[in-house]
Amino acid sequence: RNFVKVLNAYSKFLDVLTKILRAILIILLASMVIIMIYNVICRYIFSDAKPWAEELTLYISIFSIMLGLGIASRSDSHLQVDFLTRLYKPKVRCLMAAIWSVVTIVIMAIFAYYSVSLMVNHATARSVTLPITMREIYMAFPIGSAILILYSIEIIARNLVGFAHGGELPALPGREKGGDAE
Repeated sequence: RNFVKVLNAYSKFLDVLTKILRAILIILLASMVIIMIYNVICRYIFSDAKPWAEELTLYISIFSIMLGLGIASRSDSHLQVDFLTRLYKPKVRCLMAAIWSVVTIVIMAIFAYYSVSLMVNHATARSVTLPITMREIYMAFPIGSAILILYSIEIIARNLVGFAHGGELPALPGREKGGDAE
């Protein structure tokens, strides 16, 4: 019971984080669209393409991907081949999801470690067209890793509770029983 209360509190924290991340992602996506439209107009109407526009769009897309990883994991929206896991009983699926989330945490912790190492030791180059360094761009990797780890902890906890309850996942706060995040 206490574990489920802690899980619900943690899920509410992640709900707030999700709302913040979605707002940031909307702004990033809108800025990418505006920048690319601007560059298309400059290129095809004025014959004066802006090289910074393509580079900035690339960097924004990197941040968008890394910030969106956790949200996609929480809502189980990643592309996946899951026809085999659907053959298993719900209890086994919960256990498998928990194990895969542990593997995700390990991989993302290693990824974050090496990306921080890269930032500290090797990311001294400057952007070709923008007044930023690669260190600032590479910051997306440990941030995205940390966010995915936060969401993976919830996935592990929910699936372990589901495993203990015969494969029925606990409801997220404010949602129907066993429902997933929006």
